[in-house]
Amino acid sequence: MDKNKHIVIITKNERSLESDIVKEVQKHIEEQGSTVTLIARPRDTSGKRISIPVDADFIITIGGDGTLVRAAQMTFTSGVPLVGVNQGHLGFLCSLDEDGVMAAVDQMLFGEVEIEERMMLSGYVVRENGERTNLESALNDIVISADDSTSVLQFTVYVNGNYLYSIQGDGMIFATPTGSTAYNLSAFGPIVDPKTELILMTPINAHTLGARSIVLDPGDEIELEITPRRSTTVESGHVTYDGTYPTIMSVGDRLIIKKSEMKTRMVRMSGLNFLERMRRKLSDMV
Repeated sequence: MDKNKHIVIITKNERSLESDIVKEVQKHIEEQGSTVTLIARPRDTSGKRISIPVDADFIITIGGDGTLVRAAQMTFTSGVPLVGVNQGHLGFLCSLDEDGVMAAVDQMLFGEVEIEERMMLSGYVVRENGERTNLESALNDIVISADDSTSVLQFTVYVNGNYLYSIQGDGMIFATPTGSTAYNLSAFGPIVDPKTELILMTPINAHTLGARSIVLDPGDEIELEITPRRSTTVESGHVTYDGTYPTIMSVGDRLIIKKSEMKTRMVRMSGLNFLERMRRKLSDMV
């Protein structure tokens, strides 16, 4: 028998800690002589880091893709690999369902598991006066959108200092391959194998016929600047990193995005390859 393991279970809220599946998984792990730490994470957007025990071997999230992404963002600096149990609708990122949890737990406790390293994005805002916000990271996406649902943003995009285009629209999604099946998919962006490394740039409801998703090299640095549409209005948008750390941007501010130096480690439990999983998930949407 391998050394006893320390498994961290993260749920989407306090109430979920009392669910049958959490109690069953905790009991099963402890019966095998290993340790369990339970953490409930309310559905907030504070992005506050979660303190993970230094001897933790794996993190299991129980909820849906949202729970997994929030847990990843709040724990990626620990380097502890994650696996998600899907209780949501589709679960593109969660590789387990409730029926397969116990077998997966046994594999983590006594067998060998495959670890995938997922690319992340990092970004920050440079104010018109040169002030710079904190550098933040995202596993899924960095999104800029208009503050007012009735307003439209005009922005100019540069890649590696070279002008790309100026468009109007509701915003822009900068997604990782992992995030290609999240907001990017809803905005008709391409689906990408999460093991690859690239940056997806997808406009949100662009008011320009020529605006399409663009696939960029992971080494590219992207700069987006909000530009004025009317001299009589004050236009602004807000930036979020996996839905957290909301940052206001005004005309003249610039959002800088590039590949993060950090990566999220995820446990690959499913025997299905990426394309087969996508085929099954997308057929459920029809």
